[in-house]
Order: sequence, then structure tokens, then C-alpha cells
Amino acid sequence: MPIVGDTYLTLKDKLAQTENGKVTSTIIDLLAQTSSVLDDAIVKECNNGDSNKTTVRNGLPEAEFRQFYDGVQCSKGQYTQITDSTGMLEVYSEVDKDLADMNSDTNQFRLNESLGFIESMNQTVEENLFYGNKKTNPAAFDGLANRYNKLSTDEKSIGNWVIDAGGEGTTNTSIWFVTWGDLHTHLLYPKGSKAGLQHEDKGQQTKELPNGKMYEVYRDLYKWFVGLTVRDYRSTCRIANIDVSKLGTKDAADLIDKMVDAFNQIDDYNKTGRTVIYCNRKVRTFLHKQAMNKTNVHLTLNEVGGKKIVEFLGIPVKTCNKILNTEDKVA
Repeated sequence: MPIVGDTYLTLKDKLAQTENGKVTSTIIDLLAQTSSVLDDAIVKECNNGDSNKTTVRNGLPEAEFRQFYDGVQCSKGQYTQITDSTGMLEVYSEVDKDLADMNSDTNQFRLNESLGFIESMNQTVEENLFYGNKKTNPAAFDGLANRYNKLSTDEKSIGNWVIDAGGEGTTNTSIWFVTWGDLHTHLLYPKGSKAGLQHEDKGQQTKELPNGKMYEVYRDLYKWFVGLTVRDYRSTCRIANIDVSKLGTKDAADLIDKMVDAFNQIDDYNKTGRTVIYCNRKVRTFLHKQAMNKTNVHLTLNEVGGKKIVEFLGIPVKTCNKILNTEDKVA
């Protein structure tokens, strides 16, 4: 299975390619530190302006055996055309010019004051990757939960890639098996623009208060054009309806059993991408404790870069705290 960073461009790769400098370098580092999902995600340019048109195969062509001097019927696959749009996320950061100038490194002071804005944007994008819904927020983009939002036994339906863990009510969460790749799930940015979180130094500006008073500020603009597409829904799977209030009790869902189901559900379709498992901290802590049980052969603890990494059948399990513990039941 190819490694994302070796085959496709992640956001970190794209930012490193397009810009140099201290601000961009810090943004790249913060991206990796504060979001495991955005550190993994690959990104591609839209093919239709600020949206992306693609086709999803939901049926294979039929092949026939042919005898000599005889022919076969013309056949074609079944496709559905999908259009995914991008959203535009922006925020301005301002610092008092005189305060910034009192510091030995004005630019570093401005960047330090902006870090909270950058992390907030990071978290907003990550949240929308899972829960974005254009019906409730037309300016955003549709996330994974809005696509994998129903159960189905129809093998041609995306709902067949949603596994029910049995939870009721609104104390549920999900575990996601996401396959990143050109032919799978990836982020989008508008055609002709730049990928990832971009910085624009607006320089010195006059700030006017509501009472008419004014003072000088340094202003920075941070913006991010981003969308999401799922080219092959069969290579990503959601384990939904995990009742977090029952974790660790005898009534809890057998998460290992459900993860085996998810693993086998996507195993035939993820060969050209890289699969990563995402869950929130509560679920990952539970899985970590399960991995410490030496009799559990599916979950293991490995060390990468000096850090302990939980893996399930060789797939890394990463924390995404934007995955809620208050999801409604998926039916």
C-alpha cells in the first residue's frame, strides 16, 4: 500500500512547495501538530473552477466469453456524476502596532498573536471534514457524516459502508476508516488558487473604534479555500452508533468485532490509497487499553518517531477531537 507522502501531495507538501518563510513554516508545523486528519489528507486542484466534477462507479460492465466467428454485446459501466464545491474560510488578526514594536522581533510577536486564529481555522476545517452540511451552511462543504448518513444492506448504496454499533439516542460517536488517495477521498482547492491555509500580511492599518477613536494596528489575513470529495465511497467506512456512555461496561458494543467488519468492508477497494482510522480521544483511550492486552491480536502498540501508536491490523488509529460524543442515531 503506497504511503501518502511518497505518492500524493499532502497539505504540508503543497504549502512547502508554494511558499517559503518563517510564517509559512510555522503554519505547516502547527498544521501537523494540531490536526492528525489534516496532516494525513491529500489535496488536489478542482477541475471546474471552485468546484470539482467527478464520476463514481456504482456498477461494473458485463464481460462475455466469445466464440470464433461470433460477437459480444457492447457493455458499459454504471456511473453517477458528483459535484463537490469548496468553501472559503477567512479570519483577520490584529495587534496594536506600538505593542508589537516594543518586542525585539515584531514579526514573531505578530505570528504568536495569530496562532490562536490559525488553530481555530484548523479545527473548523477538521470539523467540516466530518460534519459539514451545505443545507445548513451553504458557504461550507459537505463532510463525511453527511454522506455516510444512513444504514443500508444494498451493496450498491453508500449506506452499506455504514456499520451499526447498536447505540440509541444522542450519546453516540463514530469510528472512521478513511482511505486517502487520488481515486479515493481527498481535499480540494479551487482551480488556479493555492492549497491550504494562506497568509497575507496587510501591514499597518488604522483601526477605528465604534466611539470614533483610532489607533494603528498590524493586520494579517488568513484564508483557506477547501472542499472534500469522495471518489470511491467503498474505500471509506463509518462505524456509527457507538454509545460512549457504555464503553467499558458489559453492555458496550464490541468495537473490535465492528472494526473487523469495517476492515473487511473496504479491504478490496483501498489498494491504491492509504487508510487511517480516526476516532475521538475517549474511544482511542479505550482502544489503547485494549491494545495493552497482549491476547488482543488485532490491536497493537508500535513506536513511530518515539511515540506510541495504536494500530489495528496495521492501520494507524489517530485522535480527532472534532468527532463528537453527541451524534444522533444513524438509521
